[in-house]
Amino acid sequence: DSLLQEMIRSVLAVVLQMTGVASFAWAIHYQSYRVNMPVKLSPERLAFGGVWKYLTFLNMLLQCIFFSIALLSNFTKRLTKVRDIMFASAAFPMGLFVGVIFWSLWAVDRELVFPVKLDEYIPPLVNHLMHTTVIPLQLGQLLLVKHKYPARIIGYTITATLCMAYLAWVNIIYFYGGFWVYPVFSVLTPVQRVAFMVVCSGLGGLLYLGGELLNKIIWGKKKKQ
Repeated sequence: DSLLQEMIRSVLAVVLQMTGVASFAWAIHYQSYRVNMPVKLSPERLAFGGVWKYLTFLNMLLQCIFFSIALLSNFTKRLTKVRDIMFASAAFPMGLFVGVIFWSLWAVDRELVFPVKLDEYIPPLVNHLMHTTVIPLQLGQLLLVKHKYPARIIGYTITATLCMAYLAWVNIIYFYGGFWVYPVFSVLTPVQRVAFMVVCSGLGGLLYLGGELLNKIIWGKKKKQ
């Protein structure tokens, strides 16, 4: 039974990873080449930084690369360590961060993150591929594949560095481009803006710790070296 369960789990993991690669690759293609939005509707979209200023787009690239590596790691052990570090410190915490923050702000006021005027150019299916499917895909990866988490100081440092790098990028865009990437930043006072960034950074750290804890619960504590 255990052998059969292992085979089923391996097959499901491959299917999940292929789904991840295909869905994110298509969403990246759609975002890059098929969104023909009038400049007057969203003048900032193609301004300083282009689509590379959006965390959603950067996350889709990250997820597509991660699931490609995860898929290939089924056939070569050389990629296992890279897969595990990417999962622990980037793909899992960043993926869940995008989904949680996006839909939390949407619940408060969708105009803060995804104004109604965009629906005509970015249909619901694409929106979900950008902001929703990453959550079940990452949870599925966690459940189906055993990952060896790196030492916390290493993994946590990578996650923190990614968070700070993107927040720095947001401020660079504002300084040189003269606009905030997301409307939510423009409605906050400077103090509220700093507080929001601190909360976002804290959430990134909590998601790392949450992934580490869930991995231990599901797969058991890693053996001490």
